[in-house]
Amino acid sequence: MENVKRIALWDNLKFLLITFVVIGHFAEAFCESSQVCRGIYVCIYAFHMPLFLFISGLFHSNRNITSKCLFFISVGFARKIMMVLVRLLVGKDPNFDLLADNGLPWFMFVLAIYTFVMYLLRNKNKTYLLVAGIILACFVGFDKSIGDYLYISRAIIFFPCYVLGTMINPNSLVNFKKRFRWLLPLSALVLVLWVFCCFAKTDAVYNLRPLFTGRNPFSLSIEAYGPLARLLCYFITAVTSFSMIILVPSSHIPMVSRMGTHSLDVYFWHGLILVLLNNFAHLGDLFVSFSGKILYFVIAILLSVILSQGGFISYPLNKLKQLCYYDIRKAKTKDRAV
Repeated sequence: MENVKRIALWDNLKFLLITFVVIGHFAEAFCESSQVCRGIYVCIYAFHMPLFLFISGLFHSNRNITSKCLFFISVGFARKIMMVLVRLLVGKDPNFDLLADNGLPWFMFVLAIYTFVMYLLRNKNKTYLLVAGIILACFVGFDKSIGDYLYISRAIIFFPCYVLGTMINPNSLVNFKKRFRWLLPLSALVLVLWVFCCFAKTDAVYNLRPLFTGRNPFSLSIEAYGPLARLLCYFITAVTSFSMIILVPSSHIPMVSRMGTHSLDVYFWHGLILVLLNNFAHLGDLFVSFSGKILYFVIAILLSVILSQGGFISYPLNKLKQLCYYDIRKAKTKDRAV
């Protein structure tokens, strides 16, 4: 397996982003009934998954391609199977779809697609891939058949985020932040304005939800200017993501930096636990009062912290990774040498 030198900025950012993922999924349950949850949801979805894919692109490597793809696909299917078992446990429809998913597993399958595609295109002009990817994403929404099947919609729409990551050295952004410290207040202002728009103009901004999720064709209401709407979403994603990178500390933060290394554990387990909490602890009942709403989202943050501790929580995915990266040929060669 590859040994990648840790850079504190990206670990800090990964912990913050995965916490936003958990908060977003907690908020999603009440988007239909709560204006606040709609604001939280669209605010987070503008940047959290695109930024995760950008970070994945930063650390893209053309080594161990088959092992990496096998691992990503294995995690995706393992997550699907675990959710089926949990849903059956609580008496719900298993809702299993082999080649599509409207929930969390899409991320792992898309990572596998990007890893393989970028390996195939490793000698091609990345600027061209970035521009071509943006143009294709601006028009793919006209295809009404596009959706969750084979994760094609998300794979196309988020592809520029990953490609852009492969074009940048992870350390260069750390140095860039040191050089241009004056960007800190500007970045803070950008995020404050975005949060303000999401909560003061929730209904207008929430109309962008189908575009931010990346899994929907253009609705009839925006079809006439669909490509421009997509470009607007890319712009919002770019400025909010850049602002997040600028604002998150680059130095090692005790606990936070370490927890950022376990973001995959949080990704894998939190949705399963949320289903169990909603069924057996009736977590949603907290939403009836103001203090209950606050506690509801505090629980989301605590869940992210707890699942970021590693140890036995990480064991299943670590074991799966060992199996996926195990090379029979190397093992045989080692045995013969012994």
